Amino acid sequence: MEQDRKGRGYHLTLKMRLSLLLFVIAIPLTVMMVGILNMIQEYSDSYNGIMANLKVANEYNIKFKQDMEYSMYRVMIGLIDASKFEDGDILEGTTEYATVVKNPGNMIDSARHAFGTTIERVPGTDSDIKIKGILSCLDALETAVNRMISNSDVPGTYGENAAIWENDIKGLCSMIQEYITQYTYYELMKMEELQKQLEEQVNQSIRQFLFLLAGVLVLGFGLSTMITKSVTTPINSLRQTAERFGTGDLEVRAKMYALEEINVLARTFNTMSDKIAELMERTKQEQKNLREAELRLHQEQINPHFLYNTLDSIVWLAEGGNNRQVVEMTADLSDFFRTVLSGGNDFITVAEEEGHIRSYLKIQKFRYETILDYSICIEPEIKNQVILKMTLQPIVENALYHGIKNKRGGGRITIRGYREGDGIVFEVEDNGIGMDESTLAELKKKLQGKKSRLDSQKGGFGLNNVAQRIHMYYGGQSEITIASKKSEGTRVRIRLGKTAEANPKKL
Repeated sequence: MEQDRKGRGYHLTLKMRLSLLLFVIAIPLTVMMVGILNMIQEYSDSYNGIMANLKVANEYNIKFKQDMEYSMYRVMIGLIDASKFEDGDILEGTTEYATVVKNPGNMIDSARHAFGTTIERVPGTDSDIKIKGILSCLDALETAVNRMISNSDVPGTYGENAAIWENDIKGLCSMIQEYITQYTYYELMKMEELQKQLEEQVNQSIRQFLFLLAGVLVLGFGLSTMITKSVTTPINSLRQTAERFGTGDLEVRAKMYALEEINVLARTFNTMSDKIAELMERTKQEQKNLREAELRLHQEQINPHFLYNTLDSIVWLAEGGNNRQVVEMTADLSDFFRTVLSGGNDFITVAEEEGHIRSYLKIQKFRYETILDYSICIEPEIKNQVILKMTLQPIVENALYHGIKNKRGGGRITIRGYREGDGIVFEVEDNGIGMDESTLAELKKKLQGKKSRLDSQKGGFGLNNVAQRIHMYYGGQSEITIASKKSEGTRVRIRLGKTAEANPKKL
């Protein structure tokens, strides 16, 4: 019990232990994976940013110089009315082979927005310096384009426009293209550096991950071993305890461990063991009481006074020359004690029990001829049923000695037996002196195992003994009821539960 009280303290459940194991394994690995994913995400964002910048730069690197020089060349030679650029691009020709002349102002604004706003820049870097150069060239190119467009409306300015186209526009477009090429080069170098950093970080992360994984595996293996041991050890102990208990060691009890689920099983097993041990002890005591009651019953039946009186009657009959009656009485006495002993068997047939009480009553009839009369009426269909030995004789004896014998003028004992449902019923009724209500109540209490004022009085042992014995053998399937009235008589009713049918060949 002390161990059980200690086992009721706070312990980790199996679910909590498994959750701890999961926490120890999952948290470090999750942190590591989140770190790797963040690193990959940062690299991906940087890579996508560089690729977006390169895409913008390459678009202008391929088309800007060509489209700008073509548009301004058409203006220079006077094949395009520059005032139409106010409406946007100009379409030359009406066929499917018509050429689009791009608006130089829109081209410059678009390039300025792309390099000045769209492309992400890091101040002070080589790429930033090249973008600043591109923006500066775009400003100068815009001035040159405006001068040429202004001169296109003035006659005699072809030479000036040709100089602007040759020196300014073509030169600035070449410079812009050169700056874009250099910007692309620096962005590619940046991408290469980013790739090297990624490789170093990945290698470092892999090393860290392997160290972390090794630590997690070692710790996880240790915890899983402890958890497994914390489950298997108490289970094996509980199994061994159950095996010892099954072999008859009723004192063994299960130990308490740190695992709460096992403690619940252990406490339940110990409670069950205590109850079983208590029931076993109670059963032993009841069996002991039963054997003592049977021994006392045998002693009561082998009553020296009954034997002496019977033998005296036999001697008296022999002296009187009543040989036939001597033979009958001796045979009845022999049958009586044969049933009492019955080879140590506890159960006999109803027919044998009937023979037993019939022998008893015939013997008593010799002694109390003038005051005793009896009748036995047992249905033939139940005579082959097996019942507890000496169920009726003690009750018949009580009816004789406590009912008929004390009545003036004698009386009659009636024994009946019949089937009722799955069981059988016996009734022993006499018209003797009976009992008052107070005595009847005390007798019923005694039959129920309660304390009664009749306990200190002599007599009534046979009825109480029968009640104890049939309760031990039949349990709740048996019942004894008593009805009695003062000066009118007593009826004892015994109901036995379902009984077996004897094999005539074995009886």
